[in-house]
Amino acid sequence: MIKATRRIALAGLVVLASGCLNKIFPSRPSLEQYILQLQTDNGAPARPTGAPVLTGAIAVSPYLTRGIYSEPGIVFRVEQLQLAAYPSREWAIPLRDMLGALTEEALRAAPLSAEPAVFDPRSIRAHAYQWRGTVRELEEVNRGRDVLAAVHLEVEIIRIANDSVVWKGSERIERPVPPPTSSMTNVVETLSAITSDAVRALIERARTDLASPTAGTAHKQR
Repeated sequence: MIKATRRIALAGLVVLASGCLNKIFPSRPSLEQYILQLQTDNGAPARPTGAPVLTGAIAVSPYLTRGIYSEPGIVFRVEQLQLAAYPSREWAIPLRDMLGALTEEALRAAPLSAEPAVFDPRSIRAHAYQWRGTVRELEEVNRGRDVLAAVHLEVEIIRIANDSVVWKGSERIERPVPPPTSSMTNVVETLSAITSDAVRALIERARTDLASPTAGTAHKQR
């Protein structure tokens, strides 16, 4: 009987302590995790593109994400004044890896190289070229009552044998988020769509430039 009484008293202390802690440290919203996915226009399959313009294969490296973009939280911006990350809305996979995998998928659908692109291979030196991407923007944008999604990517294609830049380019896209704009699912779907469009635009611009007579020199960003 004494042991039972002690257990009840101890349980009461735990409940009391939990209540006090909840007042001191309010519970955070449940964690939400999202992923970026390669999307096509209106759900239609990707259409065939031009022939590969590079020999060998392209190794797609994880994208370079600096500062706040390297953190797990999904980034949001208020006008041009505040840049922050949601505390409970995160990428399920590091952004640098999601972008690399998305690019590999896009390059396999619209190949620049004679052999299939490979994301984050064990040996970069086993491939002829490397796709090096950098994130400049990838976020929800709150502008007054409007909610948008913005993506800005920079890319270099490197000839691995001599570590030279054979092509470089950048692409920035901003697009309104469809209602309800408070839905993070709608924000992420819009980010997926414009990221997919940005990567495909970079691939096709690289194809056009590398097929030109001046392909032996690095091309300027648009």
